[in-house]
Amino acid sequence: MNREMPVTAVLRDLNKLNTFVRVAQCQSFTKAAAELRTKPSVVSKRMKELEESLGFSVLNRSTHGLVLTEAGRGLFQQCLEQLAKLDNYITERRNIETGPFGTLRVQATSDYSRFILAPLTTKFVEQHPGVRVHLSVVPENLISAEDGFDIIVSSHKPSLPGVVAHDLGAIRHVICGSPDYFRKFGRPQAPQDLQAHNCLADLYSGPKSWPFRNSSRPLLVEVKGSLSSNSNDVLIQMALHDCGIIRVPFDTVKTEIAAEKLEVIFRKSSLSPERMGAYVAKEGRLPAKTADFVSFLKAALGP
Repeated sequence: MNREMPVTAVLRDLNKLNTFVRVAQCQSFTKAAAELRTKPSVVSKRMKELEESLGFSVLNRSTHGLVLTEAGRGLFQQCLEQLAKLDNYITERRNIETGPFGTLRVQATSDYSRFILAPLTTKFVEQHPGVRVHLSVVPENLISAEDGFDIIVSSHKPSLPGVVAHDLGAIRHVICGSPDYFRKFGRPQAPQDLQAHNCLADLYSGPKSWPFRNSSRPLLVEVKGSLSSNSNDVLIQMALHDCGIIRVPFDTVKTEIAAEKLEVIFRKSSLSPERMGAYVAKEGRLPAKTADFVSFLKAALGP
């Protein structure tokens, strides 16, 4: 008895199905060909042969581009589901057989990369000799989930469907100024006193109010000043030159605070609602290099 599972002609050539998935995602023979490192004419030929094998059309071609037929949409969804299962199986077996290995691509903002991720990443690769880490540093407003990164570390969720978040804890902020500034203009005694001071902040994309503890709900004090920047490094330099009061992540100014070049005010009453997250692009089983790095960050940054 022949116990082999019957296979249709199209399943004997998975290359054509893979090409179909790329075409459906790109909606273009040219773009799909670029991803597959071949010519558009080759992609077009594969699609024609695929439709002949299937016995039905999967694409409508027009001057406006490519559109999936109803049958094509159904096939595309089936392909995605089966590819996801296959990917999970391969990932699981690779994790078991080889453990964490390969290049891990991490995207993060400049301050967090410099003060938090750089030293932690050094420790991670020491513990995982099979993993190489590429840390890409970008401004907060340029965080992107479309560049093939394994992990995005950010205080804002990337705008991409299906992104899964792993909380890395609060980002501790401090409010501080230089001793000379306080000698010249006085030290605010209550959070509301900040409204009479030169507060240096990001007036365009940053918060316009600073949060404080209150009896019932957080107190938000609106601040303003003569200088503004979207860079914490710049704000710190301004404060060091006695220009005003700043609110920045503690890790960016702990050296200046320890050297008494900046003094912290409202240490007990200021709040830090901002949180950092590690974002991965899918649910399901992660490659060992990605899962281990997320677990490592949680353990290092947790309570």
